[in-house]
Amino acid sequence: RGRRQPEPDDSQYSQYSQYDTDHTTAAESGDERDLERWQRLYPPVGSAAERQRYKEEFGAGLRRYKELCAHMDGVSRRLAQLERQLEQEPEDSAHYQVLLPPLPEYQDKKQESKTLRSKLFHIKRMVSDYDKL
Repeated sequence: RGRRQPEPDDSQYSQYSQYDTDHTTAAESGDERDLERWQRLYPPVGSAAERQRYKEEFGAGLRRYKELCAHMDGVSRRLAQLERQLEQEPEDSAHYQVLLPPLPEYQDKKQESKTLRSKLFHIKRMVSDYDKL
């Protein structure tokens, strides 16, 4: 398992830290396309109204991110349980094949989580930079 990463939290959202995950951001995985996309969609904040819009976007995104993390934590627990069950079965048995979980939904949500995390970090940085002015 990878190391745990800090959350893209905001002081008003600090109660969500229990959902910290070990998912890496797009920037950490070398995906510069997401960074360019966020820079295009969320340029530096230029006004108090724009700052407020970014904060609202951050709040909505953070709620979705927490939902994804909770779902993925549940899936991870189920996968660990299935792995223990699979260890007890011969690979060529019918029961083994039934136990194998479908993973596309998990992979989709994992990717959504990584993308959203990258977006949230960018928005937070733009608001923070504005607040320093």
